[in-house]
Amino acid sequence: MPQQFATLEAYSSVTGQDRNSVLVDYGIFRSVPQLDARNANALQRIYRAEDFDFRLTEGSAAVDRGVRIPNVTDDFSGDAPDLGALKHGAELPHYGPRPL
Repeated sequence: MPQQFATLEAYSSVTGQDRNSVLVDYGIFRSVPQLDARNANALQRIYRAEDFDFRLTEGSAAVDRGVRIPNVTDDFSGDAPDLGALKHGAELPHYGPRPL
């Protein structure tokens, strides 16, 4: 039987693997419901993008957990870049037509 670990930290300390991994779940986002993978009808629904908010919540495990990459993540705020596409506390990007 393979060895089991109670936490990611325990696994990492024993195996030396995943030292830079961060364990996250749906709770890191402001409003992203977890879908039930056993419900095919729910998974195949068409969702509206405005119903989801992928901004990070205050204090989530993904805030300040990224790595600085020169010329890519230079403009981060905080101790390090955030994980994910949307920076915590930053204004949301606007895509598409702009009002005059």
